[in-house]
Amino acid sequence: MTLLASIAQEAQKRKLEFLLAGGHAVIVHGYARNTFDLDFIIRRDDQAAWKEFVHSLGYRPHQEGPTFLQFNPSDAAFLPLDLMLVNDDTFAKLLADAVAAPSGSGGARVISLLHLIALKSHAIKHGHPGRVEKDVDDVIHLVQLNRLDISQPDLRAIVLKYGPPELYEKLQRVWKPL
Repeated sequence: MTLLASIAQEAQKRKLEFLLAGGHAVIVHGYARNTFDLDFIIRRDDQAAWKEFVHSLGYRPHQEGPTFLQFNPSDAAFLPLDLMLVNDDTFAKLLADAVAAPSGSGGARVISLLHLIALKSHAIKHGHPGRVEKDVDDVIHLVQLNRLDISQPDLRAIVLKYGPPELYEKLQRVWKPL
Protein backbone atom coordinates (compact mmCIF):
# COMPACT_ATOMS: atom_id res chain seq x y z
CA MET A 1 0.00 0.00 0.00
CA THR A 2 1.30 3.45 -0.88
CA LEU A 3 1.79 6.23 1.63
CA LEU A 4 -1.04 8.17 -0.01
CA ALA A 5 -3.40 5.18 0.23
CA SER A 6 -2.51 4.64 3.90
CA ILE A 7 -3.10 8.29 4.75
CA ALA A 8 -6.33 8.41 2.71
CA GLN A 9 -7.78 5.34 4.35
CA GLU A 10 -6.92 6.47 7.86
CA ALA A 11 -8.19 10.01 7.16
CA GLN A 12 -11.47 8.51 5.95
CA LYS A 13 -11.80 6.54 9.20
CA ARG A 14 -11.31 9.81 11.08
CA LYS A 15 -13.77 11.63 8.81
CA LEU A 16 -11.05 14.03 7.68
CA GLU A 17 -11.53 15.09 4.08
CA PHE A 18 -8.72 16.32 1.87
CA LEU A 19 -7.95 16.97 -1.75
CA LEU A 20 -4.68 16.03 -3.39
CA ALA A 21 -2.91 19.02 -4.94
CA GLY A 22 0.64 19.97 -5.89
CA GLY A 23 2.97 17.72 -7.84
CA HIS A 24 0.88 14.59 -7.41
CA ALA A 25 -2.15 16.40 -8.86
CA VAL A 26 0.01 17.58 -11.76
CA ILE A 27 0.91 13.94 -12.43
CA VAL A 28 -2.72 12.80 -12.22
CA HIS A 29 -3.64 15.48 -14.77
CA GLY A 30 -1.12 14.21 -17.28
CA TYR A 31 2.29 15.74 -16.70
CA ALA A 32 4.65 13.09 -15.34
CA ARG A 33 7.32 14.78 -13.26
CA ASN A 34 9.15 14.21 -10.01
CA THR A 35 7.68 15.42 -6.75
CA PHE A 36 9.11 15.11 -3.30
CA ASP A 37 6.19 15.86 -1.00
CA LEU A 38 2.47 15.38 -0.58
CA ASP A 39 0.24 18.43 -0.85
CA PHE A 40 -3.27 18.29 0.59
CA ILE A 41 -5.98 20.92 0.70
CA ILE A 42 -7.99 20.72 3.92
CA ARG A 43 -10.66 22.72 5.69
CA ARG A 44 -9.18 25.35 7.99
CA ASP A 45 -11.59 24.21 10.73
CA ASP A 46 -10.06 20.70 10.58
CA GLN A 47 -6.47 21.78 11.14
CA ALA A 48 -6.30 20.71 14.81
CA ALA A 49 -7.59 17.23 13.94
CA TRP A 50 -5.13 17.01 11.03
CA LYS A 51 -2.22 18.07 13.27
CA GLU A 52 -3.13 15.31 15.71
CA PHE A 53 -3.55 12.80 12.88
CA VAL A 54 -0.25 13.50 11.13
CA HIS A 55 1.54 13.56 14.48
CA SER A 56 0.22 10.00 15.06
CA LEU A 57 1.81 9.04 11.73
CA GLY A 58 5.20 10.27 12.91
CA TYR A 59 5.17 13.68 11.25
CA ARG A 60 6.58 16.69 13.06
CA PRO A 61 5.79 20.36 12.36
CA HIS A 62 8.29 22.07 10.11
CA GLN A 63 6.59 25.38 9.47
CA GLU A 64 3.19 26.85 10.27
CA GLY A 65 1.62 29.87 8.65
CA PRO A 66 -1.84 31.31 8.17
CA THR A 67 -2.51 29.28 5.01
CA PHE A 68 -0.09 26.34 5.19
CA LEU A 69 1.06 23.72 7.67
CA GLN A 70 4.21 21.86 6.71
CA PHE A 71 5.38 18.62 8.29
CA ASN A 72 8.47 16.49 8.01
CA PRO A 73 8.33 12.73 8.49
CA SER A 74 10.34 10.99 11.19
CA ASP A 75 10.82 8.08 8.77
CA ALA A 76 12.98 8.92 5.73
CA ALA A 77 10.88 6.55 3.63
CA PHE A 78 7.90 8.92 3.95
CA LEU A 79 7.41 12.16 2.02
CA PRO A 80 7.08 15.56 3.68
CA LEU A 81 3.46 16.71 3.95
CA ASP A 82 2.08 20.18 3.26
CA LEU A 83 -1.48 21.09 4.24
CA MET A 84 -3.12 24.08 2.55
CA LEU A 85 -5.87 25.58 4.71
CA VAL A 86 -9.04 26.87 3.05
CA ASN A 87 -12.45 27.95 4.32
CA ASP A 88 -15.51 25.70 4.07
CA ASP A 89 -16.93 27.44 0.99
CA THR A 90 -13.68 27.13 -0.95
CA PHE A 91 -13.27 23.50 0.06
CA ALA A 92 -16.84 22.73 -1.06
CA LYS A 93 -16.19 24.32 -4.48
CA LEU A 94 -12.94 22.42 -4.92
CA LEU A 95 -14.53 19.16 -3.78
CA ALA A 96 -17.49 19.55 -6.14
CA ASP A 97 -15.15 19.57 -9.16
CA ALA A 98 -12.57 17.09 -7.82
CA VAL A 99 -11.71 13.90 -9.68
CA ALA A 100 -10.82 10.46 -8.40
CA ALA A 101 -7.15 9.67 -7.98
CA PRO A 102 -5.85 6.56 -9.73
CA SER A 103 -6.64 3.20 -8.18
CA GLY A 104 -4.37 2.33 -5.31
CA SER A 105 -4.70 5.79 -3.79
CA GLY A 106 -7.11 4.73 -1.06
CA GLY A 107 -9.99 6.68 -2.54
CA ALA A 108 -8.22 10.04 -2.55
CA ARG A 109 -9.73 12.87 -4.59
CA VAL A 110 -7.69 15.28 -6.72
CA ILE A 111 -8.45 18.92 -7.43
CA SER A 112 -9.75 19.53 -10.94
CA LEU A 113 -7.45 20.56 -13.76
CA LEU A 114 -8.79 24.12 -13.85
CA HIS A 115 -8.49 24.51 -10.08
CA LEU A 116 -4.94 23.16 -10.26
CA ILE A 117 -4.08 25.72 -12.94
CA ALA A 118 -5.62 28.43 -10.74
CA LEU A 119 -3.52 27.33 -7.74
CA LYS A 120 -0.36 27.12 -9.82
CA SER A 121 -1.08 30.55 -11.34
CA HIS A 122 -1.58 32.01 -7.86
CA ALA A 123 1.67 30.41 -6.68
CA ILE A 124 3.49 31.97 -9.65
CA LYS A 125 2.10 35.40 -8.82
CA HIS A 126 2.74 35.20 -5.07
CA GLY A 127 5.30 32.44 -4.67
CA HIS A 128 8.93 32.54 -3.81
CA PRO A 129 11.38 32.80 -6.71
CA GLY A 130 12.70 29.24 -6.31
CA ARG A 131 9.27 27.77 -7.16
CA VAL A 132 8.15 30.05 -9.98
CA GLU A 133 10.02 28.29 -12.78
CA LYS A 134 8.69 24.87 -11.79
CA ASP A 135 5.12 26.16 -11.48
CA VAL A 136 5.31 27.93 -14.87
CA ASP A 137 6.59 24.69 -16.39
CA ASP A 138 3.70 22.79 -14.76
CA VAL A 139 1.07 25.18 -16.15
CA ILE A 140 2.53 25.12 -19.66
CA HIS A 141 2.69 21.32 -19.73
CA LEU A 142 -0.79 20.91 -18.24
CA VAL A 143 -2.24 23.21 -20.90
CA GLN A 144 -0.36 21.49 -23.72
CA LEU A 145 -0.85 17.86 -22.62
CA ASN A 146 -4.55 18.36 -21.91
CA ARG A 147 -4.99 20.24 -25.21
CA LEU A 148 -6.59 23.20 -23.50
CA ASP A 149 -7.43 26.20 -25.64
CA ILE A 150 -6.02 29.20 -23.79
CA SER A 151 -8.34 31.51 -25.68
CA GLN A 152 -11.35 29.85 -24.01
CA PRO A 153 -12.93 32.41 -21.66
CA ASP A 154 -12.86 30.19 -18.53
CA LEU A 155 -9.18 29.31 -18.81
CA ARG A 156 -8.15 32.80 -19.86
CA ALA A 157 -10.06 34.30 -16.91
CA ILE A 158 -8.45 31.87 -14.44
CA VAL A 159 -4.91 32.55 -15.58
CA LEU A 160 -5.42 36.33 -15.66
CA LYS A 161 -7.28 36.44 -12.33
CA TYR A 162 -4.83 34.33 -10.31
CA GLY A 163 -1.55 34.64 -12.19
CA PRO A 164 0.61 37.47 -13.40
CA PRO A 165 -0.17 38.85 -16.89
CA GLU A 166 3.18 37.51 -18.08
CA LEU A 167 1.97 33.94 -17.52
CA TYR A 168 -0.90 34.34 -19.97
CA GLU A 169 1.44 36.04 -22.45
CA LYS A 170 3.86 33.12 -22.16
CA LEU A 171 1.03 30.62 -22.68
CA GLN A 172 -0.01 32.52 -25.80
CA ARG A 173 3.54 32.23 -27.17
CA VAL A 174 3.85 28.48 -26.59
CA TRP A 175 0.25 27.40 -27.23
CA LYS A 176 -0.46 25.55 -30.44
CA PRO A 177 -4.10 25.44 -31.62
CA LEU A 178 -5.65 22.00 -31.96
